[in-house]
Amino acid sequence: MTWIIDRIEDEFAVCEYCEGKTIDVPLASMPDGIKEGDAVTLTVSDSDTKMRKENINKLMNSLFVD
Repeated sequence: MTWIIDRIEDEFAVCEYCEGKTIDVPLASMPDGIKEGDAVTLTVSDSDTKMRKENINKLMNSLFVD
C-alpha cells in the first residue's frame, strides 16, 4: 500500500490513501525527513511477523507452566 503525504500538522503526517481517504500518522512513526508530496510504501514483513509470534509464544509458555 502506498500513502502520499498530504501535509504535516503539528506532530502528525496526514496521509492520503485509497481514493482520497486520509489517516493521521504520528511523525515519530514515519521515516525521517518526510515532506508533503512524498510517497511512503507500507509493507508486511513475514519474517518479522513470524519472529514476533515465536517470541510471544515463548513468553506465554514461560508464564503458563502446567
